[in-house]
Amino acid sequence: MKKIFITLLAALILVGCSDEKLNDRSVVDEGRKQIESTELDKWILDNITNPYGIEVVYRWEKNAGATGTFIYPPKIEKVRAVLEAVKTLGLETYELDEVGGKGFLRGRAPIRLYLYGGANPDENGVERLYNHRLTAAEMCLYHVNDFEASDSDKVYVLMRSVHHQLAKRLMQLIPYNRDKFLSISGNRYTGSTELISAPLSYAHTGKEKFGLDAYANKRGFYTMLSFLSAEDDFAEIISATLTSKPKELADAALTAQTPDTDIDPEVSQRYAKEAEQAYKEFMAKQAFVNEYVQKSWQVNLKQMQDICVRRLYSYVKQH
Repeated sequence: MKKIFITLLAALILVGCSDEKLNDRSVVDEGRKQIESTELDKWILDNITNPYGIEVVYRWEKNAGATGTFIYPPKIEKVRAVLEAVKTLGLETYELDEVGGKGFLRGRAPIRLYLYGGANPDENGVERLYNHRLTAAEMCLYHVNDFEASDSDKVYVLMRSVHHQLAKRLMQLIPYNRDKFLSISGNRYTGSTELISAPLSYAHTGKEKFGLDAYANKRGFYTMLSFLSAEDDFAEIISATLTSKPKELADAALTAQTPDTDIDPEVSQRYAKEAEQAYKEFMAKQAFVNEYVQKSWQVNLKQMQDICVRRLYSYVKQH
C-alpha cells in the first residue's frame, strides 16, 4: 500500500507540473536593473565616447577595481562639470592642429574612464593620480564631488591626473627606451609611497600634494610621486610640464641646482655634490622626455605646455 501511495502522489505532481506554463522571462534578466539613458548619458556619448572612443563609468560598479573608505560613486550633478573640463582642457587640447592634430587620440585614449566622488589614499595615506591596480587602458578620476570649475586648485589637480594618465596610455602604446631612462635615476625609485608619506603629510592644497616640489627637485625629480617608479617619473614630467608655467619649471631646475649650506665645510661639500647630481638627473630626464614626445608623438612639449597652461587659466577665469 505504501508503494502504491507514493506512486500515485508522484503521478499527481507530474500532472500538476504539466499544467503550469513555463515563464519565458529570464530570472537573470528580471534581477538585473534596467538603467534608462539620460540626458547626461547622451551628452557623454556625443562628446566623449563617440569622438574619442572612451566609455565613461560614473554609476557604481563593484568590479571597477576600487576599494577603500573614500571610494564611492560621484554625485550625478557633478559629473558633467568634470567631464567638460576633461574634454576642453585635456582631450581637445591634444587634438589641436598645433599639438597632435585631429584624431590624435583616436585609438590611443584610455578605453574606459571611471569617476569617483571621494579620494583614493593608499595604506600610507598617500593619494595617487591614478588607480595603480588598473592598467593604463583605464583612467580613474577622484574628488568629483568637490570639483568646482572656478577653483584653480581643483582644476589643477584634475588636469594633473588627466595628463598623467594620458601620458601613461601613450607610453604604453608608443614605447620609450625604459632602460635608458631608468639608468638616469634608477637607484632613487622607492616602489612604494611609504618613504614619501612623511613629507607629503604637511601638504594641504592640491598643488602642495601634486605640484613641483623642492624636496623632489633636490633629488632630481619634478614631484613627490615621481619617486615611485620610472613610469611614474616619466609621466609626471609630462603632466607637471603641461600644468606648470615655464618659469615654475625653471625655478624647479634652479632648486635642484642650488645646494643646501652648512657651517661644516665637509657637509657643505657633500651638499654641493648632491645638488650637482640632482641637477644633472633633472635636466637629463627633461631632455629625454622632450625628445621622446617630439619624435614619438610628433608633438613639441614646450609648445604644448604654453597652450595647456594658457587654456587652464582661461578656463578657470571664465567660470
